[in-house]
Amino acid sequence: MSSQKYDESFKKKIVQLHLEGRAPTELGKEYKVSPTAIYSWIKLYADETAVSLKEFTNIQKENTRLKQEVEILKQAMAIMTTK
Repeated sequence: MSSQKYDESFKKKIVQLHLEGRAPTELGKEYKVSPTAIYSWIKLYADETAVSLKEFTNIQKENTRLKQEVEILKQAMAIMTTK
């Protein structure tokens, strides 16, 4: 691969795609960029406060569980108020 210069917005777009769950190797093939370059962009641009994929997955699981609890409580309330 050549030593091509990429603008900052392109780099940030690649990092955002990675944060959304795409692998650097996959992104490298799709955008014809070295995965090594993508890893360095991730280190450079990934915000410390950004939620990792693992954290995001855990939050989704907890959200699903809480929605189920709310549904159970709604059903229990409906049963208790009809008596």
